[in-house]
Amino acid sequence: MPSFAADPPDTASTRDRIVEVAEQLFAEHGYNGVSLRTITATAGVNMAAVHYYFRTKEGLLRAIFEARVGAMNAERRALLQACLPADPAARPPVRAVLEAFIGPGIRLGQSEQGARFNRLSAICSVEPDPTVKNIVFGVHDDVARLFVDVLARACPHLSRDELYVRLQCVFGSMMYIRADNGRVARLMPDVTAVPVSQAGADLTLARMLDFLAAGLEAPPAR
Repeated sequence: MPSFAADPPDTASTRDRIVEVAEQLFAEHGYNGVSLRTITATAGVNMAAVHYYFRTKEGLLRAIFEARVGAMNAERRALLQACLPADPAARPPVRAVLEAFIGPGIRLGQSEQGARFNRLSAICSVEPDPTVKNIVFGVHDDVARLFVDVLARACPHLSRDELYVRLQCVFGSMMYIRADNGRVARLMPDVTAVPVSQAGADLTLARMLDFLAAGLEAPPAR
């Protein structure tokens, strides 16, 4: 059995190239649709390089997410904390809370790399493989829990059960927009559809926030 505990097979650029290629292939074909051999062949590296830097395919996926979400989560956290009023009895504005959490992901999609990562996030979030879900959810959990807490404070008229259902709609909308997979365009061919990556973050986000804020502020279902 070969040993991979050796000196680095190449410079740091090798690691970056593997991450870049893996991210692109995973975004196009899904995590389980791509083998390590395909990644190494496309990146022009040998298997030893992958094992040296990431050990496993799961380790490679984790490295991609950890590299991409750090700055976005830091922005989300700062924006969410800024939504909290000084008066503990006051309600944070629902629309501002939504924008604090959703906005950074929408803005990320304006670059080619960001749009690719958004597609990867959406694909991996519905992967049946629990290992994949644990990686994807795990890197977002801390700031996502803060979002839920701040949103609950902004929506005191909603029970926990009602908030749960509406949060499913929020996350579903967010992941669909970030995936930008063209499903609605297929169902409405008479509309000239502009991809989210080209529509502009401000317009896309404003329309999305109008819809979601109205849904969260609506009275509880009977």
